[in-house]
Amino acid sequence: MSTAILGAHTFGFVWNCLADEAFERLAEAGFRHVQLMATPPHYDPWAENPELTRRLRSILDRSGMSLLALDLASSDINLASPSADVVDFAVDAYARGIDRAAELGAKWICVGSGRRHALLTKANDRLMQTFRPAFARIHAKAQQRGIGIILENHPQGLLADAKTIASFLDTEGYASIPVIYDVANAFAIGEDPVAGLATLWSRLGIIHLSDSPRGQWRHDPIGTGAIDFAAIAALINDTGFEGAVVLEILSDDPLRGLTDGVATLRTNGFAFQETIKQAG
Repeated sequence: MSTAILGAHTFGFVWNCLADEAFERLAEAGFRHVQLMATPPHYDPWAENPELTRRLRSILDRSGMSLLALDLASSDINLASPSADVVDFAVDAYARGIDRAAELGAKWICVGSGRRHALLTKANDRLMQTFRPAFARIHAKAQQRGIGIILENHPQGLLADAKTIASFLDTEGYASIPVIYDVANAFAIGEDPVAGLATLWSRLGIIHLSDSPRGQWRHDPIGTGAIDFAAIAALINDTGFEGAVVLEILSDDPLRGLTDGVATLRTNGFAFQETIKQAG
């Protein structure tokens, strides 16, 4: 049985508490790997804040936690906009996010593939002509700061499914860039998460887990939707996985959503080294 690295995403805490409190609560629960959602009011990536940076790094160091990646809110930026001004804004946002990631000691900056218009699918090829050079600019900035890029599938993105992501990375010369595969994002577009994981297996750095009803795009608590987590666990156990399994759950009680999710995943065949305390 494969023993995966267990991580928690702070997305669920965005409107619940600030990043430093979320880090403290996750550390107390036993999580040792974290992914940070960089959006106000939770964490503002737009400007330097040395005092907050010191506080967050202190919590990470004291708790023995690692910061896997920093995420920008996809609703705020669009690398595939037909407007050059919007793309320049998005690239600058990522540049600042990369600076924050470097200051915090993160391994990666998470990058999405812009946003396509669901009703204008014939424009996707033209939007890719915008996305490619924007992605290259971000890649250059990340290399300059010594931060890795990790590309995530997103139901609204130009690279929404596993095969399209794999093709882009190979064709554009980014074969070494790893992928975050979000099973709920895949489920939202009708992609079988197990098939998508298998397609991207050699590229996977992080697997995002949350649940969703069929035909909807949600990040619900594990076990409340239609995603087959036992099948995902079987794939991980059969083939091995050296990356991180990160729970990214939206819940009225974000810590309970995460800790209950870990318990439910264990009953579905997942094995984790970490001992997680159930939320009271």
